[in-house]
Amino acid sequence: MAPIAGLAVLLAPAQAKTDTAVLNLSISGARNDKGVIRLVVCAANTGFPDCQKNAVRSATLPVHAGKASFRFTEIPAGHYAIGAFHDANANSKLDTFMGIPREGFGFSRNPPLKPRAPRFSEAKLFLSNGQEYEHIKLRHLL
Repeated sequence: MAPIAGLAVLLAPAQAKTDTAVLNLSISGARNDKGVIRLVVCAANTGFPDCQKNAVRSATLPVHAGKASFRFTEIPAGHYAIGAFHDANANSKLDTFMGIPREGFGFSRNPPLKPRAPRFSEAKLFLSNGQEYEHIKLRHLL
């Protein structure tokens, strides 16, 4: 019986290794260095671009010369979309006037402006084992 038990151990599937990614983000286009840049990394079906409570990762970054950068490590492989905005007055929300953002905002893949927030499919990235680089250019409407 012992040889058969040993064979079972040899034939057992190896423990699956979870692929993870490193995401290097750069954000540019802030009009000044006041406040902070806030960003969220959203998985599919989490309410992108407002997935704050369900975000895979989030960060609050200082602004220097209108730019910010951050590195997320150990993100499970998969599809994600990123939302960012310049919280110039550091009140933890995107300020609007009649529904129009008053602060700079941007998304992964920098989708073209439309009279609505981008859909997940318009901003999605695929992160796999390794390093990915993404640049988000903040836009201003007011």
